[in-house]
Amino acid sequence: MEAVFAELAADLAPVYRRRDLRANGMLYLRGLLMPGVAGNGWSIAEAVGLDRPYRLHHLLERACWEEDTARDVVRAFLTRHLGADGGVLIFDETGQAKKGTKTAAVGRQYSGTMGRVENVIVAVYTTYATKRGHALIDRDLYVQADWFADPARMATAGFPKDHAFATKSALALAQVKRALAAGIRPEWATGDEVYGRGRDLREFLEGAGIGYVFAVPIDNQRTTTGGGRMRAGQALQLVEPDGWNRRSCAAGAKGQRH
Repeated sequence: MEAVFAELAADLAPVYRRRDLRANGMLYLRGLLMPGVAGNGWSIAEAVGLDRPYRLHHLLERACWEEDTARDVVRAFLTRHLGADGGVLIFDETGQAKKGTKTAAVGRQYSGTMGRVENVIVAVYTTYATKRGHALIDRDLYVQADWFADPARMATAGFPKDHAFATKSALALAQVKRALAAGIRPEWATGDEVYGRGRDLREFLEGAGIGYVFAVPIDNQRTTTGGGRMRAGQALQLVEPDGWNRRSCAAGAKGQRH
């Protein structure tokens, strides 16, 4: 494991312009990878031998380093170890609870993590999975439409002037394109109905020869079957009740998701 960590550290070194930032970045990364360590500054600082987390806070809040370059480096690192061919791209969003209204993109919205509407920030993630393992390879912050009605608030939160609204499926589409440009050649893509509703995403995957399995809304999503176009709820009736197998895709906020 030390050899693998050293490889990743060497890949990430050019991301940081100063030696102290590079050292802090490696400490933070090492702490994140330690089992049983909570993902907050104090816990990570303690785990890596620091008395206080201020060096890590500076790294995350005020230091200048190339976040998108770091993302690209990590994706390339993971592609080398997981393999470029035959994997699956998995799209999902995660919410993180916040207080107040100043955090970038914060707002009341549904969070699957908590299973209810809360004051949260939500980010769209892409995971890449192969037979060798799986890991996150991309991320984008989802910004609700009401933020764009207040340019001063956007500027205060650090968004550039040209930052445009994008749906979650549009963010996933941008992440697919970046993955393909980076040399990843997946066979499949999957996600819940947030992404199944994205026609542009589905059409791009079809055009790229990538199979997909998405959840879709049962009532307002129309699909083409051998019997013509119909709502997803109607299409369910084309299969006899004993022709279905009930499976859990994962544990959710309210138990197993069947």
